[in-house]
Amino acid sequence: MRRIATTLAAILAPVALAAPAAAATPDETAAVAAVQAFFDAMAAQDRAALAAVTLPGSVYTAIRPADGGATKVSRIPVEDFIKNLRPGLHEAMWSPRVVVRAGLLATVTAPYEFKLDGKTTHCGIDVFDLAKVEGRWKIAAATWTAEADACPELKAAKAP
Repeated sequence: MRRIATTLAAILAPVALAAPAAAATPDETAAVAAVQAFFDAMAAQDRAALAAVTLPGSVYTAIRPADGGATKVSRIPVEDFIKNLRPGLHEAMWSPRVVVRAGLLATVTAPYEFKLDGKTTHCGIDVFDLAKVEGRWKIAAATWTAEADACPELKAAKAP
């Protein structure tokens, strides 16, 4: 009997210690949906849909490793980003982490993979800042790393 109790305790202990995942709030779900709409519009080269999910005057920042351990930082106004869309872009994120404050501000942070014409060019971490405007989440800023060698590491941490 003691052996059965010990075996059951060993089996059930991880279940008891694992905290259930918190259900996403409507604001969290909507913030992630706004980011996904951004990716979908980018892939479809739908400039109007991209403009609809972003705030005018937003600035996007790409951070890349450069030669000799340096860092290259590129900044682009959203209007230029939209104007310069090209065919073949596809970005996919996974395991987004969302923080919402007072129903006004949200951040969505997630690893991502970027493909151009079906070929992976890099992976990295996206950070989207969103503002709730007239009841809808809009992207106020985006910052990301672009790391050519990060895909294996980031994909290995994907939730099943």
